[in-house]
Amino acid sequence: MGQNENTRETVLKASRAYYTHLAYYEDLLAQRQRRAAETTKRQLDFLESAFRAYATHQVREVLDVACGNGRHVIGLAHRHYQCTGQDYTPERVQIAKVRAKREGVSVKLLQGDATRLEHQNEFDAVLALYILFLLPDDDDVVKTLRQIYRALRSGGVLVCNIYNPLYEGKGWFSDVIHKGFHVEESHARGIRITTICRLQDFEPIRGVAWDQETSIIEAPDGTHVFRDRERSRLFTYWDILHYLQATGFKEIHCYPDWKIKPPKKPKAEELVFVSRKD
Repeated sequence: MGQNENTRETVLKASRAYYTHLAYYEDLLAQRQRRAAETTKRQLDFLESAFRAYATHQVREVLDVACGNGRHVIGLAHRHYQCTGQDYTPERVQIAKVRAKREGVSVKLLQGDATRLEHQNEFDAVLALYILFLLPDDDDVVKTLRQIYRALRSGGVLVCNIYNPLYEGKGWFSDVIHKGFHVEESHARGIRITTICRLQDFEPIRGVAWDQETSIIEAPDGTHVFRDRERSRLFTYWDILHYLQATGFKEIHCYPDWKIKPPKKPKAEELVFVSRKD
């Protein structure tokens, strides 16, 4: 892996290019795919359960620091929460705005860097979903969590997640890390997205992986092929526990795969953390 491959500028540039290419088509697929709606509903149910279980007061105002196409904040807005979402990629913010208007809900949507939040004691809950393992370095992880802690009111909760590097079952992250290759096809009426991921570079000691992704999109406006690189960091349960404790969070709970009632012998592809600000 080249010396400049892991600079903050390189990592963020690659991430933005990847999500810019896919933003419109992922939203189109989500509109038409029943499975996407079911996954979002299950995650929203989990979020509401976590709010009720761990916040010391009723959760009303929610911030999502990496809202993507807005599926969580828009879903929560439908459930009568006051939501603010931001994302690093301007194109995804625009997609979220269009989606909110289409679904008839009011959500404040902004473009911004998760390490530079401009909020203090404003939110009852903050979401940091599918972002921590994409951040360039430890400094960005700590900055993001500190900014989230600052944005939360006392007694408010953070919900964040990672892919579990110890999981070796079926899934894109596990396949790429452990097998070096993953192919996934998603389709709905009028659209099909085929994604081919190949492990390009991997530093097992530092826990940093670059994968080469080819996305073949068959959509109403034609066929498109995008080739992108994306970088992921391998975080364990203990890593995230350390970061959360180091940034001030005290009560920390972990759940496998968005399951409100964890199984007795969990084999989790994702680890979801719920933490409270005292």
